[in-house]
Amino acid sequence: MSTKKLFAALLALMMVVTSLAGCANNKGTSSTESSTPATSETSSKKEVSSEAGTDEEYPTISTMVICGSIPADADKVAEELSKITREKIGVNVEFVMIEVANVATQLNLLLSGGDDTLDVYMAGVSVPYSTVVNNGQALALDDLMKPYEADMKAALGENVYEAGRVDGNLYGIGHLLDQASTAAYNLRADIATEFGYKNGDKVDLAELTELFSKIKAKYPDTPLIGPMNGGPNIGDSRIDQLGNKLGVLEDYGQTTTVTNYYESEGYKELVGYFKQWSEMGAYMPDLLNVADAPVDFIPSGKAFGNFAGHFSAEMNGIWSSQNFGTEIASLQIYDDAVAVTPWGYDCINPASKNPEKAAAYINLMATDSDAVNLIINGIQNEHYTLKDDNTATYVEGKNVSTTGWAMGYSWTALNSTLSYPFEYPTDYYQQLKDANKNAHQSKAFGCQFDLTSVSDAVSACTNVVNQYENALASGSVTDFEGTLAQFQQGLKDAGIDTIIAAKQQQLDAFLASK
Repeated sequence: MSTKKLFAALLALMMVVTSLAGCANNKGTSSTESSTPATSETSSKKEVSSEAGTDEEYPTISTMVICGSIPADADKVAEELSKITREKIGVNVEFVMIEVANVATQLNLLLSGGDDTLDVYMAGVSVPYSTVVNNGQALALDDLMKPYEADMKAALGENVYEAGRVDGNLYGIGHLLDQASTAAYNLRADIATEFGYKNGDKVDLAELTELFSKIKAKYPDTPLIGPMNGGPNIGDSRIDQLGNKLGVLEDYGQTTTVTNYYESEGYKELVGYFKQWSEMGAYMPDLLNVADAPVDFIPSGKAFGNFAGHFSAEMNGIWSSQNFGTEIASLQIYDDAVAVTPWGYDCINPASKNPEKAAAYINLMATDSDAVNLIINGIQNEHYTLKDDNTATYVEGKNVSTTGWAMGYSWTALNSTLSYPFEYPTDYYQQLKDANKNAHQSKAFGCQFDLTSVSDAVSACTNVVNQYENALASGSVTDFEGTLAQFQQGLKDAGIDTIIAAKQQQLDAFLASK
């Protein structure tokens, strides 16, 4: 079974940290204290002579690469990438490898001192984009990117390129990712087929509940809902969360009024279904304390399915089948989805000694398929091989543990759509772009909310959400109506109205500036 993309599931865990993403201010250019992370594999800056044997020397651009664990062939892939960058933009590249669990600590160390250990980095994974902008740790890019602006807008989309603006200035280049995620339910494919469903079919919550009831009638001893990433993980594709659900845009982001999601009719409806699912025994017992992952409980029959999110339910079924160890049919829950502001941005360290070259490197990562594919899939016939349909797979005899560059982190690339899909259909990336295009683009798309002024309320409300939201969604309470009322009042007491007001003020200013 392929597990190359297993780490992509961690994206759901990372997205919660963008809750303070903001229409930021107080931008500077650098900080003061220097430090270098012990776990990054970065060498000292030095000029490297051309492979052609001339006397010409090239500067080195260091770039952050996120991984699950540091791969054995990092230096080899960096050298292959340097062959491309020396020819096209006149630089060598070195990787600063940072394990995903250490991003917050290591990136902060790399940027806090204002040294030039790191030139290009990704904000948005554990370290919100607004944080680096507010801290003066992201260089203003308008002038640097001017020579590449037209090509990058064509490659990424103008809305994605422009999403990194804060107070009118560009500090980061938005990643072309799946902006629109649809809520889905993963069901073991043989059970789905037995009850008349296939991968990619649509159901609404009422139909899903009816399906649960039918399955439970025939298989009364098998739960239907297990955890994903430690919780029930059921999303709502009908809202723009504006970073943290503490003030949202309903109606697929087509309204301009920020509202309290947890008092909305849509959320109340969900809680009603949670109650029904709990009463019929659909949940794994004590779901919030289940340590197993889907790869453990679905193939073994401990539960038939779980909730998930993806730009395409069909693609989610393919991914889940590869990673769960059994065939999965993923059912889309809502008819549509809302396209929201990108959460990941490529930024330049203000301390970089070669900001122009760093800008050229960012452009290459947005527009050059050879460079992008190399950093995602590695070296052809060593880390991957191409199939007849121009999709990638492992070299024979290799797997995620032995290949040397099995990153599984295509979502950290600026423009992964330029790479070969790895064990996905040939048109995988075209489907991603089509999903972005066909989704309802939120009215708040591109607004970078800054919640610094209400950070105490954000912290207090987050604690309330942590206390109640998953307890309700996992069927772990006995009085759903009473618990919902306590949840709503707890948010009021913690200051959710001040957060909503702050978001509304900033959204109004953003819309007025367009």
